[in-house]
Amino acid sequence: MTVRIPSAGVPQTRLPDSQPVARRAPVAPSLGYATNDTFQADAGGIGRRGRTPSAAPPPATQPAAPAANTRAEPLQPETNTALQARLSTMPAPERERATQFLNQHVLNTPNADRATRTYLDLSAMQAARPARLSMDTVETLTRGVAEPRGTGAAGQEGILGPAQARAAASALVGMTGEDFSALQGALRNAGTRDGQPVPNADAQTERALILKAVGARSQEMAAPGALDRVRNFFGDTTSEMDDVTRFARDIAGTPRDTLINQSTAIDVNAGSRALQQRFDDSCAPTAAQVTHADADPIYARRLHREPIHSLDANTDIGREQRRVLENNGGIARPRQGGTGDSLGVSPDAMRDMFNRGVSPNSNRTYATQTIADTPQARQGALDRADRLLRDGVDVPFAVLWNGGGGHAMVMSDARGQGANREYLVTDPMDGRTGWVRGSDIAAGNTRIGPGTGRLAWTFE
Repeated sequence: MTVRIPSAGVPQTRLPDSQPVARRAPVAPSLGYATNDTFQADAGGIGRRGRTPSAAPPPATQPAAPAANTRAEPLQPETNTALQARLSTMPAPERERATQFLNQHVLNTPNADRATRTYLDLSAMQAARPARLSMDTVETLTRGVAEPRGTGAAGQEGILGPAQARAAASALVGMTGEDFSALQGALRNAGTRDGQPVPNADAQTERALILKAVGARSQEMAAPGALDRVRNFFGDTTSEMDDVTRFARDIAGTPRDTLINQSTAIDVNAGSRALQQRFDDSCAPTAAQVTHADADPIYARRLHREPIHSLDANTDIGREQRRVLENNGGIARPRQGGTGDSLGVSPDAMRDMFNRGVSPNSNRTYATQTIADTPQARQGALDRADRLLRDGVDVPFAVLWNGGGGHAMVMSDARGQGANREYLVTDPMDGRTGWVRGSDIAAGNTRIGPGTGRLAWTFE
């Protein structure tokens, strides 16, 4: 059964009196998953369990072949209405600046709708707290949402999502004066080393990542702990801001492609270079690492101190996966040369590991959503995920395989409308990122990543 979703959207709106708009980069064709992986899992938990031979699954479900730019997001009618209303109330100089900025940096991008919504939210916050949230910062955050982080099939999403941009703005408003001063210095110094501009540096990308790191620490910065309050009393910054300014110095002058690759654990080129699980049943801890990296570029860059696409369990990445798996009731058997028992985790244990390890930086409290085995229930889960993903919030999920057992993966973006809606999925087993049609997931018995089964849980 195919569940169809009513289409929505209008052609992109161009504001009057604009500067010429640069041509949008072409979107690469969608890539599917490999078809030769016949993995099936035993029942009992989320993870790759057992190696019992099984019949080969049906061919991989391929996304509908899109025409160029069909994954772009034009303005939705309600966003366009809100934008025109906001512009009509602005004084002429502010309206001229807003019009030029939106035409030059937002409305010609694949993320026009989510970035325009971000601009409207942030500009309202800026009007209330102009001393803390400048229009330059609003525009930096909006561009971070608007401009695609890559040119590959999985790279249309911005460096930040709307939710992360709002978190960064809230942190700016709520942080201490010492932290605010330090952050302004870090933003001014983007693209420089020792006070000198670095050739070919991308200051906008650096600033977007610095602000994203701030948003990932918004709760701690708004309510510093006792030790940090003592530090502030003596004129020092909080430990959280120290992490941010150290990160800013570390990335200064780094080429954009390197910054993008090292600020996520997915493969933005829709290939097989994403983070891999190092143990037979560590898919859930690896999904937590992927989600954590998408929320916090400081954590993501730390992962990239070693190859993320690897099966080596004797590394910092592998040791973290082992610790989290075993702390949540699992048994870690290395995928390379491992012997003995192996065991995954329960859905509630997966929820708990996200709340302990990811929530402080994603600014979310995760709940387990159990999905009934019907197309309608799966469609409802996808509808919820769609809203979160378009707000920049990753959605971890788990499937049940037809042969028993299950597997954890991560959705990080949603594109398209109606029957053409697609979800960007990263699979920890293969370390592959690719698009899967929502209508196929809703129908059930879908090839997703390394096996064939049905969507059973989301963690939202």
